[in-house]
Amino acid sequence: MVAGLAAVLVGSVGAAVPSYAADPAAAVAASSVADPTEFATDEDKVEAARVLGINPGIDMLVLNDQEFVLSLWRQARDGSFVKAEALRAYDTTDPRAAYAFIKTGIFGAAADDAQAEIAAERAKALRRSVAVTVGLDPADTALIELGDRDFIFAVWQRVPAGTRVKAGAEAAIAAGTGPADWTAFLTTGAQTAHEQDIADAIADANEAEAARLRAEQLATAKRSLLQLLLLPVTEELVNAPNRQYVLHVKNTAKGTEVLLAAQAALNAPDATLDKALSDFIFTGAATANALDEKAAAARELAGYRTQTIAIRDAARKDGFLPNLAAAADRALTDNTLLALQTFLLKGQDTARDLDQKSWASVVLAGDRIGVLNTGTTAYAKDGGLSAAWVTQRAGVKQLALAGERVGLLTTDGTAYVREGALNATTWVTEHTSIKQIVLAGDRIGVLTTDGIAYVKDGGLSAAWVNVRTGVKQLALAGERVGVLATDGTVYVKDGGLSAAWSTQRSGVTELVLAGERVGVVGTDGNAYVREGALTAAWVTEHSTVRHLALDGNRIGVLRTDGIVWVKEGGLSAAWVNELLT
Repeated sequence: MVAGLAAVLVGSVGAAVPSYAADPAAAVAASSVADPTEFATDEDKVEAARVLGINPGIDMLVLNDQEFVLSLWRQARDGSFVKAEALRAYDTTDPRAAYAFIKTGIFGAAADDAQAEIAAERAKALRRSVAVTVGLDPADTALIELGDRDFIFAVWQRVPAGTRVKAGAEAAIAAGTGPADWTAFLTTGAQTAHEQDIADAIADANEAEAARLRAEQLATAKRSLLQLLLLPVTEELVNAPNRQYVLHVKNTAKGTEVLLAAQAALNAPDATLDKALSDFIFTGAATANALDEKAAAARELAGYRTQTIAIRDAARKDGFLPNLAAAADRALTDNTLLALQTFLLKGQDTARDLDQKSWASVVLAGDRIGVLNTGTTAYAKDGGLSAAWVTQRAGVKQLALAGERVGLLTTDGTAYVREGALNATTWVTEHTSIKQIVLAGDRIGVLTTDGIAYVKDGGLSAAWVNVRTGVKQLALAGERVGVLATDGTVYVKDGGLSAAWSTQRSGVTELVLAGERVGVVGTDGNAYVREGALTAAWVTEHSTVRHLALDGNRIGVLRTDGIVWVKEGGLSAAWVNELLT
């Protein structure tokens, strides 16, 4: 029972972990892979390094896969997708992660970096365009690299008092405004306000001054558009006739909508050609560019969503990564570029770290004690409480003990069992693609990531029996096998592995077996236990229960308020308050 509760009360069992089982330092030093790999060829490494503009010499090519990925991590740009993915590929116990990064991962990460860089450059281009429109210097790097709100504030500070541009800038950054307001000012508001200021000036000017203002307004619009479209700005082009200018934009701009709008203006009838060209320069091209950028942003968002969904679905299937799945769901629900980028760059790592720490547990079986620390290393000792710890394996997310057997589920989803001395050198690979391992006597049970429960009886190499599909949790105790189905129904069989199932209860979130007792936690938060025959009456043991544990004639519950209660004896025995977490 203590072992069951300890898996949840990880914070209270830290002192039980031996000093040398403490968490590893966070700094990147040595790879988590026990046996470094050399799957990547020199050609693979050259192609991967090319992404970072590196021509690897012999000093890099002789590195093993993990060392090569670490070298790429050191040379990648801070804050980039490539750097983040390289660290994940290096800092894992999966022996093929580094090779996968070299072969494919770095290219996908580099593509994400390129998209992010393009988006950032477009944002700066828009600010340069606005700077030209309102009479500021587009070459002022410090100004252009400001965030949108700070840039608009700088505009408000620098433009003349009493202008519509100043008023528009002030309104765009007023209390309660946000990114949508800032974008509106940058894409249309500044231009509209500037045109109104110019119109006011023209109305008050004499004919010569009005002509000069109109010419200046056209030249400003041309410069602003070239900045917006990331095209070179030359005085020759700015002073060119409008048709020649629009033709140049059509031939050099990248966006499909801009190209179509330019072509439409050029194809206008002679009677309306001048107006069509002017409209394109002042408003049409910017509107078309906004459509191009919207389409590009949608593609970028879709790509990030695809990656995030894949991570979330894998986390759900794994069964040990609830924080990762929840973090992915939050990013998907927010559904913004910032939220998804943040999750992919660092949010997923924070969530994985929380999940990894939650795997820590203490397991008891006879004279054996096992611990799994927050660094995913499993230890066990045999005999007295002061016996020496024996390291079992690194890269572990679940530890199980039964008699002289030690069972492990590693982070790559492989179930291993060994029998006999704790320092025995031979692990038997029992199954792959696993999310739960259970030991009980001579029985071994595993639950696959696709929900199939297998149990074997006898030696470590005995044949597996597929006992049920559609399973969320597997439990073993003596001759009993229990499963919690994905629909929340519990089934238990007693005797041989081919015995008939007995339906126990529906609406269940957790199943526990011990001797002749069957315990469940319902979706209503109540803990129920029955004893004896599988058809015996249920006894409601406690309410507001987060976790239930059974061991011999003891029952323990961890409530949602963090209090642990334990009773000993019959199902109706009195509860004892054991611990406040």
